[in-house]
Amino acid sequence: MAAGRRPGSTGGSRSPSPGAGRAGARPGAGARTGVRPAPAASARRRSPSAGPRASRTLRLVVLGGVLAVLAVLLAPALRSYLTQRQQIDALRSTVNEQQAQVGDLQKERAAWNDPAYVKAQARDRLKFVMPGEKTYTVIDPRPQVAPSTSPAKAAAGTARSDRSWFDDVWRSAQIAGRGGAAAKP
Repeated sequence: MAAGRRPGSTGGSRSPSPGAGRAGARPGAGARTGVRPAPAASARRRSPSAGPRASRTLRLVVLGGVLAVLAVLLAPALRSYLTQRQQIDALRSTVNEQQAQVGDLQKERAAWNDPAYVKAQARDRLKFVMPGEKTYTVIDPRPQVAPSTSPAKAAAGTARSDRSWFDDVWRSAQIAGRGGAAAKP
């Protein structure tokens, strides 16, 4: 064999043979040939339940962090959007009310363009009459009935400026004691 060649290798190629990087090879031989040696069995073994839990927990923490960042970034925008929607709705309702008022005012303006309506309004509001007509004003002949007064109102009605204040207080107390019958001065 030539120096520098391993058994089972061909000519000048440095590719290992099928069994070369495993059991019979030296520990450092795989690094030179481009083949990695198999990792140690103890480094590969972990607790079967710790691996999925750790990765699941890590995923949940990352997802929670992403959601928190999104919430912080989107909350002001969402708040301003909702505020603007409320303002738009309020303005739309205001516009609808004003359009209804404009319709009513247009109807009223059309009514004022009618000469018969103008005459009727002048008669009702201003008490105008046509030449040769007579107007009558009826005054209600029934006497007004005084509403029932409470003792406080009756006592307040007894106050006069020609008496002293303690006289008014005494009369007020007497009226309150009688049950509301007004005293004659």
